[in-house]
Amino acid sequence: MPEDDPFFITDGFRASVLVTAVETLQGYINTYDNLSSFPEIFLPILGLLREISEQKNMPNALRDKFKDVAELLKLKVDEHLALRRPLRMRKQKPVPIRLLNPKFEENYIKGRDYDPDRARAEERKLKRQVKREAKGAARELRKDNYFLLEVKDKERALMQKARAEKYGKTKAFLQEQEHAFKSGQLGKGRKRSR
Repeated sequence: MPEDDPFFITDGFRASVLVTAVETLQGYINTYDNLSSFPEIFLPILGLLREISEQKNMPNALRDKFKDVAELLKLKVDEHLALRRPLRMRKQKPVPIRLLNPKFEENYIKGRDYDPDRARAEERKLKRQVKREAKGAARELRKDNYFLLEVKDKERALMQKARAEKYGKTKAFLQEQEHAFKSGQLGKGRKRSR
């Protein structure tokens, strides 16, 4: 329908829009009634509902609908406000700092474990031993890697030396051939003029 259609200014259309709005609002109230911020969201709407229901030209059925939704909203808001507790400081005693009396050994030996709990001392000893063994294993692996690298480097150097020798021999042979060709010993080269 076009915007300037006379249907949009009729009382029936206006009433149907109000009914739809109030029923949608009622659905929102029922959906969001478990939110802790419910009163802050819906209290401003309560005043509008009461204003609209007090209009003079409002049909009685629509006025009753508005009043029912306003009462439902007021009831839910009151329930939420009744369940709220004011914030207050807790009165609790501060937890005291645990004090340990130092224990001094007469004949202290560095490295010895003086823990009275034997199981805990044994566990610490085993952990130290595992750590020491892991360090030793890592050290051995590093040594093996260094040794393997040295062997590979030696092999690589020998291969490069052999390759350089072969290259040198081949180059010398080719230079000899070139010299022989230029001097006329191999046929088609130019002959020396004497």
